[in-house]
Amino acid sequence: MNSKGQLIITDLIFYIIILTIILAMIVYTMNNINNNQVSTLNNYESNQLVENTLDTLIKTEGSPTNWNTINENNIKTIGLKKDSTSSLISYDKLIKLKNNNYLLTNMFPESTTYSLIMYPKNNPENITYIAGEHTLDTNKNIYSKEADIMLDYGYDIIRINGADVNNKCPDNHDTENGSWSCKPLEINTAQIDNGIFYIITGDSTNYILANSYNQEIIGDVENTMDINNNLKSLIVQDNDTIYIHINTNKNNTYIIYDMNNRKDYLNYILNPEIYKLKLTIAT
Repeated sequence: MNSKGQLIITDLIFYIIILTIILAMIVYTMNNINNNQVSTLNNYESNQLVENTLDTLIKTEGSPTNWNTINENNIKTIGLKKDSTSSLISYDKLIKLKNNNYLLTNMFPESTTYSLIMYPKNNPENITYIAGEHTLDTNKNIYSKEADIMLDYGYDIIRINGADVNNKCPDNHDTENGSWSCKPLEINTAQIDNGIFYIITGDSTNYILANSYNQEIIGDVENTMDINNNLKSLIVQDNDTIYIHINTNKNNTYIIYDMNNRKDYLNYILNPEIYKLKLTIAT
C-alpha cells in the first residue's frame, strides 16, 4: 500500500474516533438531561404526596367519618378533623391512629417510608410519635411538611355568656342589670352516671344551681369545679331542668360535660394549646 492510501486510512480512523467521541458525548448529555428531568419529576411528585397526605389528615374527617369507632377493614381513608363544621383535630381519632399506626401505610407507595409526629408549637422537643417510623433513612431523599393544629378532646361545651333570652330566669336575673349569666340545662341521671359536669371559669366567681322545685345550691368556684354531686342532689325526677347561674359578665365561663374521664385536659378549654403536626417521607 502506498503512502497516500495509508494517509487516507489514518484520516478515516481519526474521523471515526472523533465521531465516536461526539456520539458518546451526545448520549451522555441526553442521559443527564433525562435523569435530571426524572429527578425533578420525582421531587415534584414526592412534595405533592406529602402535601396532599397532610391535607387529607387535617382537612377531612376520613371515610367513613366515624372510622375511629368501626372495624379497621371498613376504613377507606384516614382523616383527623373532628367534623365538617370544625377546624379542630379529634383527639379520639388521633389516639386511634397512634394505637394503630399502620393505618396510614396504604396512603404511600410501597417503597416509601414515613413518619408522623406531633409536638407543642412552643416546645418542639416534646415530640409524640403518631404513626410510621421513629427514624428515617437519611441516605434517601427526605420530604416533609407541617401544619398548626388544635385538639378537640370530646367534651360537650356550653358557654355561659349572658341570660338565655328563650328562657325566663327563676331568680329574675334576666330582668336585672347585674353581672349574672343564667343557663337552663336538661339533665338526667344517666348523664350524671356516665360522665362529669364541670364549671370552668377564668375568674373566681359565685354560682347558683337551682331546680324547678325551689331547691338551690350556692357556692364559689375558682378555675375548675366538679358539680356532679350537686346536680344529682337537685334532680327530683329522672329528667329535670337545672338552672345554672354564674356571677360573671365575661365570656370565659363554661359548663363542660366529660364522658371520657379527661380531667387532665380541662385547662385547654380556657388556654388552648397549639401543636405542630409534621409528616416526613423518605423515597
